[in-house]
Amino acid sequence: MLAARFGLYSDVMMMIFFAGSVGAVVNNYFRLSKMMESQSAAPADDAQERLAIIQMYVSMLIAGILAFVAYGLFLGGLVRGSLFPDFKHTDDEYQGVSSMLLSLGPRTNIDAAKSVLWAFIAGFSERFVPNIIDSLIAKARK
Repeated sequence: MLAARFGLYSDVMMMIFFAGSVGAVVNNYFRLSKMMESQSAAPADDAQERLAIIQMYVSMLIAGILAFVAYGLFLGGLVRGSLFPDFKHTDDEYQGVSSMLLSLGPRTNIDAAKSVLWAFIAGFSERFVPNIIDSLIAKARK
């Protein structure tokens, strides 16, 4: 959010990435707790532990990226409805990426909250965004 204070990009973008990453953390927690319940008391070897730790960190990065993609789908109007956020300045003339990233944003506080919530969902449910993309591709082929 510090970069947003210097006018580099919107603080909403940071919240989107963060919410997606937090969604992945919550999902990983649930997965690990289910694994612990189902496994016997046999300890994992060092290689398995390292792989699990790497997977947790990578999943947070990928979840943040998927949250950005979900935000882009909403922003581009590819996914619409009362459950999804609405944005201001979408009809403005394009003047560059930085101008776009600074001017586009949720229309209201409720829309900002919806954006953050959907970012969390995109990070938590790793198939959410790919399923939307698959659906859009199927519609485009028709």
